[in-house]
Amino acid sequence: MRRPALGELAGLEFDLVVIGGGITGVATARDAALRGMSVLLVEKDDFASGTSSRSSKLVHGGLRYLETYQFKMVAESLRERERMLLMAPHLTEVRPFFYMLYEGYPETRFLLNLGLTFYDVASGEWRKRRHSMLSAGEVRQREPHLRAEGLIGAGQYYDVLTDDARLTIDTAKGAAEAGARLLNHAEVVGLLLDGGRARGVRIADRFTGDVVEVHARQVLNATGPWTEHTRALEEGGGAARRMRPTKGVHIVLRKRDFPLNTAVFLRSPDDNRVVWPIPSLEDDLVYIGTTDTDYTGDPDDVHPEPADLRYLLNVANHTIPDAKLDESHIVGSWAGLRPLVAPAPGTSTSNTSREHVISTGPSGMLTISGGKLTGSRLMARQFVDAAERQLERPHARSTAVRTPISGGQVGTFGQIRTRAASAGVPGAVIDSWLRRYGANAEKVLEVWRESPDAAEVIGPRHLTRAEVRYCVAEEECLTLTDLMVRRTSLFFWDPAGGLTPENAMVAELATLLGWSIEESERQLAQYRRLVALHRPTAGQPADERAPQA
Repeated sequence: MRRPALGELAGLEFDLVVIGGGITGVATARDAALRGMSVLLVEKDDFASGTSSRSSKLVHGGLRYLETYQFKMVAESLRERERMLLMAPHLTEVRPFFYMLYEGYPETRFLLNLGLTFYDVASGEWRKRRHSMLSAGEVRQREPHLRAEGLIGAGQYYDVLTDDARLTIDTAKGAAEAGARLLNHAEVVGLLLDGGRARGVRIADRFTGDVVEVHARQVLNATGPWTEHTRALEEGGGAARRMRPTKGVHIVLRKRDFPLNTAVFLRSPDDNRVVWPIPSLEDDLVYIGTTDTDYTGDPDDVHPEPADLRYLLNVANHTIPDAKLDESHIVGSWAGLRPLVAPAPGTSTSNTSREHVISTGPSGMLTISGGKLTGSRLMARQFVDAAERQLERPHARSTAVRTPISGGQVGTFGQIRTRAASAGVPGAVIDSWLRRYGANAEKVLEVWRESPDAAEVIGPRHLTRAEVRYCVAEEECLTLTDLMVRRTSLFFWDPAGGLTPENAMVAELATLLGWSIEESERQLAQYRRLVALHRPTAGQPADERAPQA
C-alpha cells in the first residue's frame, strides 16, 4: 500500500471517493474495488485513528443488546463474527467469556440460559461453540479471585478478541491490493458541486498544505464521529444534528495485579451498567471497559478524565476485591467515541441502538452513520449497493465475504514460520509477526534478510527495525504516532507507550522518512503528549507505578 502523491490525483475521476479511513471506510473501499470500481479513500489523520483503534477490541454479537430486544442486530452481528474469523484469521481469536450472575442482578439463571441459547443458535456455529451454565463453585474453581459475596454462577459462552487497529490497516491494504487508492493525512476541505450535485472533493495535504481537486461520480461519507462535520460541507453549519456520540474509556492493568484469566461480563457497582474486564491478546495484561457517556466536545480531543478512571477502578476492585487497585496500577488507557445515530428523546446512552443508517444529502452525498466494528463488512456491502443505485450502475455481486483481508491467507503461516526460523528469527519474534501481519510476515522476513541491523530489537514486545521498515514501505506509516498506536499497538500495552530511553524507533523513522532533527523532536514531543493524556502517572518509572499486589 503506497500513499499516492497529490499531483498524481489531479484531473482524475473516480467512480467513488470515500471520506473516512476507519473500519467502515476502508471496508467500503475494499468492497467497491473488489467489484471493479475505481476508488479513492481520503483520511484526514491516519487509518483507524478514530473509533477504529479505540474500541473494546471485540468482534462479537453484543450479548448485552438482547436486554433491549435488538435481536436482529445481535443475530446479524453473530453471523458477521463468524465471517470475520475466516476473513481475518491472524487478527481474531475465540475466547471463553463468563456472563456473571450475582444476587440483585436483573438477569435470572433461566433468562441468561435462554439468551445464551439464542446467541449460540443465531451464530450458526452452535455445534462448535455451545454455552454452558456454571455454578458458583465452578466459577470460583476457574477464577478463584472473583468476588464470592452474592455469587450465584455464570453462563460461559464464546466471543472473539481482535486488534481493531490492525484489522483496519489490513482491510485498507486489502482495498489497495484490489486496486483502490488510499490517502492518509489528507483532509477533504470542500465538495466540488456541479448543478448542486457533489461531483468530487477538494483535498488538502496535511503535511505540505498542497490542495488538489479530484472528481468522482459519487461521494461517500464514512467519517463516524466526524459525520456532522463532513455533512456541513454540503449542508452548512445550520444542519440538524443526527448523531449522538458517546465516549467509551478502557484501562489496562497487569495480570499480576489483577489476576484474571477469563473475560467476564458483570455489572458496575456505581450504576449497574454491564462492564467487562478482559484478558487481552497480550498474555500479561487485562483491560477493563467501558464507560458510556454523552460527548459534546471536540472529536479530535477525546481522552480519559479522572472520573472515567475512577469508575473503571471501582469496577476492578468490585470484581476482585483483594486487588485493592488505585491509579498507580494503571498501565495505560484509551478513549474513543461511538458514532451512534441520535435516538428518540429520553433514550439512555446504554440503550441507544447500534444499528447503522444510510442516508442521502442534498448534494447527493451518501452518508453511513452508526454501526459497530463487527458489522463493518455488511455495512460496507450495503453502502456500496446504495452507491451503485445512485450511479444507476448494474449491480455487481460483492466478493468481500469470500476474500481474506490482506494477511489473512492462513494456509501460508506454517511455511512462513519455518522459513523465518531457518533465517534465525527468534520464535517470540515470529509469533509477534504472524499475529500482527499474518501472511504479510513473509514481507517482514524479506526486510529482515536485507541487512544485518534489521534484526535489532528497538522497542518493547519484540519490535524490530525490520517491522518499522515494513510499516513505512508497505503501510503508509508516516508519523511516530502512526507506528506506535495503529501499526504496532504499543501505545495501548506498554507503560511508556512503547518509548525507550534511546528512542531508537524515532531515529529509524527519521532515517526512513527524511526527518530533520527539529521534525524528530516535534514527532517525539507530540507522541509524548498523547501518552501523558492516557497515563495517570505518566513519567513515573514503571517499577514504581505498579507495585506488586
